[in-house]
Amino acid sequence: MKILLLKDVRKVGQKGQIVEVAEGYGRNFLIKTGAGKLATASILKNQEKNLDQKEKSREEKIKKELELLGQINKKTFILKAKVSEKGHLFGAIHKKDIAEVVGVPEEAISLDKDIKEVGEHNLNVRLGGKKGKVILKVEAL
Repeated sequence: MKILLLKDVRKVGQKGQIVEVAEGYGRNFLIKTGAGKLATASILKNQEKNLDQKEKSREEKIKKELELLGQINKKTFILKAKVSEKGHLFGAIHKKDIAEVVGVPEEAISLDKDIKEVGEHNLNVRLGGKKGKVILKVEAL
């Protein structure tokens, strides 16, 4: 029996997925509790359309990310921060700060530890499944 899941069901599937389950389990548990509904022909057709749209939007997103990576790869970005007399930053520079300057999502930046020193720092960026590098130049404010 094919069921469209309306909720995430452990060891069965995630919301929006169409799964094949035993008839008794589908009728007596999934449908009864509202975790799923019977997958009719129209539901299956709509699901295919939704999957196609999701795939197209995912491909479009990857294309945009690769384009952005091409624009920022090996470029230098400058970030100004308050520093002490010894050249140490008063506060650390986090992924969020770097993401704002570079113009990428926070998750795209690979940073082992927060930056606490003035100078040039080589950072890895991952967009669209590809790696790139950017240089962050931290200067005194």
